[in-house]
Formats: sequence, structure tokens, C-alpha cells
Amino acid sequence: MENTIYLKYGNPYFRIVPSDKVEKGKAVVSEELNYLCSNGRARNRDIQITVQNIYYKDELNVKVASTYTKNTFTKQTGYKNYDEYAGAVFVNIEEYINLFNKAPYQSSVFVKDAEKLQETINKLNEIGIKAQHIKDFKINDNIQVLQFVKIFKLIVTCILIFGLFFISYFIIRIILKSRNIYFTTLRMLGATTKNVKTILDIELFINSSLAYLSLLVLITLVKYNIINITFVNNLIDFLSVREYVVMYVILIVMSQLISRRFAKKIFKKSAIKTYNEEV
Repeated sequence: MENTIYLKYGNPYFRIVPSDKVEKGKAVVSEELNYLCSNGRARNRDIQITVQNIYYKDELNVKVASTYTKNTFTKQTGYKNYDEYAGAVFVNIEEYINLFNKAPYQSSVFVKDAEKLQETINKLNEIGIKAQHIKDFKINDNIQVLQFVKIFKLIVTCILIFGLFFISYFIIRIILKSRNIYFTTLRMLGATTKNVKTILDIELFINSSLAYLSLLVLITLVKYNIINITFVNNLIDFLSVREYVVMYVILIVMSQLISRRFAKKIFKKSAIKTYNEEV
């Protein structure tokens, strides 16, 4: 409407402040609000105050009862520090509470034992509290939370992949160094680079698969609380089947690359020299 002043909560100057000196349906405003009115008078004008966030939207419609100056500020509002509240819009304290004091719309519940998560959700639903696992929220419900979870999952996955890569790399190299004499002997007996690489590929594939299977067994034991390793237990909740597959593929590819490099190094020098040194 033409005579209505629209204010949105959060305005840094025309703040909304409660006062027990203001009647219901009324507002006491700064004289500076007069400048927003076409006739230079805010008194008797309607004010529509809007509060909006991602959870709710509400409005408060009041009428300007009077305007305050520095001299009349304390008498009209009950506050003493004019400089702190200059420009504020004062409304009835009860209406202020009704505008902001909404019923709880969302709470977070943290479960120590992940195995009891679904049981906890069922119990909350039974007593009338609508509960959902964070992964069940739609993207529009809380995009910031879901983005944080995705970023955290990505970081955890990258850390695991890099950790797995370097640990596996050094372990495989140590194993191959210990097998230097064996593969050099094969060369002396007439084996080619291709023959050595084929044997290495098979051995490393079997060893890598067995090591990864051992890891899955450990994760399963931790998941079902047979073994208690807090760090591993926390990681399980952030890994999906896709992450496990990616880590296995990286492990196999890495073992094949090391196999190729080792096989070439066996034939890089003379058989006797290679036999007497570490690769």
C-alpha cells in the first residue's frame, strides 16, 4: 500500500527492538524515518516488518504511534543509550517475542554407536519426532550441509588413496628388492623382460588382492564391533562402495606400473652386476 513502510529484519540501521513502553499493534520510530515518507511524516503510517530465513517467514504489521528524538528517547522507549539504538524501530515486547520465538524447527542428534543409528531414528519417529539420516535429505532442504558432507567425503577419500598409494609403494619395493636374486637367476636361465614382467604381474596381483581382502576383513570386524578401532570406525561411515572400488583399482594399477619398472631395471645392466646389487 502507498502509506505502508516496508522493513526487512536485518536492516543494519532500522533495527527491530522490543520495548515494554510500546502498545500492541504500535511502533515508536526514529524521527529520521520521516524522510522515507512522501509527506515527511511517519506518524500514523503502517509498517510491515518481515522476518525471513531458510526455516520460516513471518510478518508483523504495526502503526507508528510516535517518533522519538534524542531528548525524548528514554521516555518513549525505556532505553537510556540513544547512540546505541539510534534509528531503531521499537515494538511491543510480546509481539517481538511472537515474531522470533518459534517452536524448534530442527535439531541434530549425534549417535555414538553407528550400529544403533536406525534404531534411534525409529524411536524418535515413534514419539512423534520426525527424524531423518543426514544422507536422506534432499539437496534443496539443506544444501550447505550436504555440500559440507560431500567435501568432507572427498577429503577423506583422497587421504586414504594417497596413504594407500605410498604405503603400498614402499612395501612392494621392499618385497621386490628381496626377490632381486630370484629374478636375476631367471634372466640367466634365458627369461626375457616379458617373461619376468608376466611373473611379476601375477605375483603382485595376487599379493595386492590378498592385502586388500585383509583390509576389507579388518573393516568388517570393526564395523560389527568385533575389533574396536575408533579411527577406522569413523572412516567407514564416509566411504561408499564406489570409494572401495576406486582404491582397489588404484592399488592394482600401481602394482602393475611398479612391475614394469622393476622388470626393465633387471635387464638394464649385466646379469652378474644386477645379481650382486639391490635394484
